[in-house]
Amino acid sequence: MIKLYDAERDTEVGEIGEPELERLMEELVEETLDEYTWNVTPAAIESLESGGADPALIAMLRRALGSRTSMELRYEPE
Repeated sequence: MIKLYDAERDTEVGEIGEPELERLMEELVEETLDEYTWNVTPAAIESLESGGADPALIAMLRRALGSRTSMELRYEPE
């Protein structure tokens, strides 16, 4: 499993599998801050959802974003 973190708050968001990581990498390529960090916005989450991303991943991202307009999401490779 791959752990996702809210980079701004330095808190764990949750765990995902390789397929979800690949989806994030593909969908958030324009939002890439570095190799392991993305800027996640409500629009980015909507794009993931309309692209068929796992509903559990969508819920996890929405919960982590909360009422903010964006957040830095990072992952730690295994």
